[in-house]
This record gives sequence, structure tokens and C-alpha cells, in this order.
Amino acid sequence: METSSQHFCEISREKIYFLRTKKIIPLHEIIMIQGDINYSLIYLKGGRKTLVPRTLKLFESLLENYNFLRTHRGFIINCDHLLRIDRLHEEAFLTNNLQASISRRRRAEVSKRLQLIA
Repeated sequence: METSSQHFCEISREKIYFLRTKKIIPLHEIIMIQGDINYSLIYLKGGRKTLVPRTLKLFESLLENYNFLRTHRGFIINCDHLLRIDRLHEEAFLTNNLQASISRRRRAEVSKRLQLIA
């Protein structure tokens, strides 16, 4: 069981448990997490969204041992939902018609990680 800062959430049995709100989200349901200053918008299957008052950095460290990848300062994607990458425009296309930018500095890391997955 992995716990985030100040006991906000924890991961157990492939689910993320938000302790204060008692919300449970299976990791396979998460398509992408988009950061906006001190908030994170979690995009889920079926077009649902959840806003959480935590930074992407917290989620990056919490999900590093799972199939999630930080592609940009503002995005973490679930590689299981990745459809394709447009290398010309540096975009990752995901299920539910979602797109995440790939930053110039993270391009090599993204390519390397995706080759390991494929």
C-alpha cells in the first residue's frame, strides 16, 4: 500500500483511495490527469472527471510504479489508454478523444518508456 503526503490518498489493489472524500477509483479507469496550479483534473472512462485539490507532482510520485507517464508539466497519462503519438505536433492521443502534450524535454523519456512497454 502506497500512501501520499498527509494521508490524502493511497493505492491498494490497483485502486486509488481518496481518504477524506471516501472516493475509490480503479487505476484502469483513469485515462489522464491534467494539472492546473494546485489542482488536478482526473479524466476517467465514460467521460467522467474528478477535480482533486493536489498537485501533479504528488500523483507522479504515487503512480510511478504503475503504467502512468508524465509527458508534460501539465499531464500524466495512463499508457494503457494511449492510442497513438503524433511526433510532428508532439501530442499523445488517448481514448475518449483526449490529447496530452509531450514536452520537448520529456520527449526522449517518453519514447524510451513507450518502447519498453511495446
